[in-house]
Amino acid sequence: MTTAAEPGRAAPRRRPLFVLLLAHYLSSFGNAITVITVPLYVLHATGSSVSTGLAGFANTLPLIFAGAVGGVWIDRVGGKRMSVLCDVVAGVSIGLVPLLDDTVGLPLPVLMGLLFGRSLGSTPTGAARQSLIKPLAEQGGVRLASANAWMQGAPRLGLLVGAPLAGLLVAVSGPVTGMYVDSASFMLSALLVAVGVPHGPGHTSAGQPREGFLRQLAEGAKLVRGIPVVGAMTAFVFVTNFLDDAFNPVILPVYSDQVLDSGQYLGWLVAASGCGAVVGTFGYGPVSARWLTSRRWTLLGCFLGIGALRLTLAGMPGVVLSIVISFLLGLAAGPLNPALSTVMLEKVPAAVFGRVFALTSAVGMSAAPIGILVAGWSIHGIGLRGTLLCFGATYIVLVLVSLRSRALRDMDAPPAPAEESADTDKEMVRE
Repeated sequence: MTTAAEPGRAAPRRRPLFVLLLAHYLSSFGNAITVITVPLYVLHATGSSVSTGLAGFANTLPLIFAGAVGGVWIDRVGGKRMSVLCDVVAGVSIGLVPLLDDTVGLPLPVLMGLLFGRSLGSTPTGAARQSLIKPLAEQGGVRLASANAWMQGAPRLGLLVGAPLAGLLVAVSGPVTGMYVDSASFMLSALLVAVGVPHGPGHTSAGQPREGFLRQLAEGAKLVRGIPVVGAMTAFVFVTNFLDDAFNPVILPVYSDQVLDSGQYLGWLVAASGCGAVVGTFGYGPVSARWLTSRRWTLLGCFLGIGALRLTLAGMPGVVLSIVISFLLGLAAGPLNPALSTVMLEKVPAAVFGRVFALTSAVGMSAAPIGILVAGWSIHGIGLRGTLLCFGATYIVLVLVSLRSRALRDMDAPPAPAEESADTDKEMVRE
């Protein structure tokens, strides 16, 4: 991080970056509260587990497509405008739920629609703000890896702090207060970005012909394949998400019940993993400047560590060691998102960043439900120990195979000079 301006250069302006990060933390905090309050609110209001399940479905359905579709709009109108618009849509949608229920009533179909709108608005915001990080970090004289670590730490810290607070709010005043807090966090986030963040590159394609929406969406998929390192990272993340996203919702609950003989330890295991992830994410910024200088070896090393730790859990250790291993698993996972997003910002032209980032995220997320199903079947078929051994061994095999990947070696290639990058932006927009 630079501390003083060089002769002939403008002094770093870090305030816009700070404002963007503050907005991201606020909305991430609100997201964490929603995870707790919405199902409790629906269950309290309807008394039906079926309605609660439908509410969860409506709240998560946009995750399948909203990110990819939103990526096109990020490239069309810019990250700032998209971030503000999405926050307003999400804030209004979730705020109307308790407001309508307290006044004119809230039929179940309307509730489903509002939850759908809330998720539809909140899903593309991460990619929208991510598209602004690079120019704001350069403007503020901040290392891109550090800025990405701060950005990627928001969801982890938000969940770690917001979930317990949501539980406290529910206990004291019921789930309604939590939804009003969520709405307020989105609206304040929108105001902060609108007032305190300048437009990033690529807002509206000035001077370029406007292409059809579907064609732009298809070009995003083509670009993912056309940039070898991005395609390789996407494939790698798809496989690891398949293995990883089943851990908390399926494997840990069974492990807590069968190995530790009590479901009460599940909270300790999840909390330990969350604490480790926060430390690993925020620690990546300063550590990457001196030790974790290779993003490729950081990626492979972290996943090798995760695989080894999963194999250790297969030994069925006691409560204390299991909690320590959970913390180490979170710690190993922490640097991954900052490292990967830094490479994305360096390799993907600004004019198409929204589409590429959103599509790669959507591909990675699509592996989660498949992995959850397979983990459940695996535990039923070969048992918990066999599942842990298979999942841990697959991590290690994947890392060994990836050592030969030429595309992943480009993770450490220096970014293109500014002039060359600008020419690439124009060429990709023309194509």
